Amino acid sequence: MIRGRNALIGLALAMLPGAAGARLRREFSRLAMPELDQRLVHTVGAAEWLQRITNRMGMRRLALKIDAWGNRTFVRHSGRFIDVPGDLAVWGYDGSAHASFQYAKAKGRKLILDRTIGDYRAFNHLMDDMQDRFADWFIPVERRVPDSKIAENEEEYHMADHILVGCEYAAETVRRYSTSPGTAEKLRVLGYCFNASSFAGLPKPAPVDRKKPVRFLFLGLVNPRKGIHHILEAIDQLPASEAELTIVGDMKVPPQIFAKYADRIVYKPTVPRAEVPAIMAAHDVLLLPTYHEGAGIVLYEALAAGMGIIQSDRAALVATDQTGITLPQIDTETLLAAMRVPIEDRDRLDEWRGAAQGESRKYTFDNYRDNIAAFLSDAGI
Repeated sequence: MIRGRNALIGLALAMLPGAAGARLRREFSRLAMPELDQRLVHTVGAAEWLQRITNRMGMRRLALKIDAWGNRTFVRHSGRFIDVPGDLAVWGYDGSAHASFQYAKAKGRKLILDRTIGDYRAFNHLMDDMQDRFADWFIPVERRVPDSKIAENEEEYHMADHILVGCEYAAETVRRYSTSPGTAEKLRVLGYCFNASSFAGLPKPAPVDRKKPVRFLFLGLVNPRKGIHHILEAIDQLPASEAELTIVGDMKVPPQIFAKYADRIVYKPTVPRAEVPAIMAAHDVLLLPTYHEGAGIVLYEALAAGMGIIQSDRAALVATDQTGITLPQIDTETLLAAMRVPIEDRDRLDEWRGAAQGESRKYTFDNYRDNIAAFLSDAGI
């Protein structure tokens, strides 16, 4: 439920005339979640609005500073809930949890850290190597995470009583890099879920047309961390008669290098959540050769839309032999070979797509809620 200054900001944005108002309304509709019980949800503060506006204006460094400021000041709003009498645990997310955890720790609260991505020291190691090999693909804000942020994350590990991650890859990076005593004992993999109701109306996938190109899709942040350079280099080596590529997401590579591949792709900027199911259902295979992930909810959504999956092992291991391919390594040649599989074997592609929606039931909110309940029971909370 939007309250206070947030409500006024939202109302003002909704009333802006012309193209600017339409663009802002479309941007913030991405965050709409009408299924949430508004009696139980409180939203506060202006930082999120400002961060997203500045990010879309291309002011990415300013957007990062606003995000950090919002995370630091969030404790002003969360404090009144932490102060409520009773046996209460605080569930916080990496980056935004630090100040709230400090406050809650002093109040004797149990602290649960939900780490939504692998440890940033692993990310920096990967990005340092990639910048040496793929320097032309990077914009400045996509480079190393600063040491100050990593130190703050380490303090979150130290303060937390329990640390949750969305996949085994993320867990492995936390175990490998954390210097806080007892981190490994606190760690637990608790997979995420997707909003199944948004995909409920999609039909069962029909057999693909053998005479048409395979329709590949990338959806997410368009940056080197997600392996976008490998995707574009691979599609450039496939005839248009065999493969089509649609990219949907926030562009975070230099425009001059992206332009080299513009004639081989359909590009759509970030879209509202409500448009994602139809976009996915209009494609055959999702590509996610990511280097560093927390889980990858887009993988669950792809299954629900009846898509096959080609993914790396640096995310939740969603692709099975029945629904797609997990890449043995991340490079253009390996990705290209995997993309040729559904191109050359349309029966196998139909099998992937036919099995996908049934496989997606593993990742529903009901299962996620049951897993949370089991975790809380095991933790004595």
